[in-house]
Amino acid sequence: MAKVIGSGVAKLKEFARRCLDAGGIPIFRTKYGDRRLPNNAVIVACWGKGDVVKGGTVTDVPIDIIEKLEKTKGDYKWLLGYA
Repeated sequence: MAKVIGSGVAKLKEFARRCLDAGGIPIFRTKYGDRRLPNNAVIVACWGKGDVVKGGTVTDVPIDIIEKLEKTKGDYKWLLGYA
């Protein structure tokens, strides 16, 4: 698993905002293969600006948020309250 950069929903939101502010697109991965990551973790990356905003793993994400990330692949706007 990638380096842990924080925990909880607030850290997911903070990462998404920093990535967008840098001009990137936030990407969230909840599974490796067909298995969910341990510790209710989500791997985050900043597509297009990964050299500016380093990704990693956010732990202790509530299951309902993980499920919604899986349902809304590619759409991060709901996480930030845009949708």
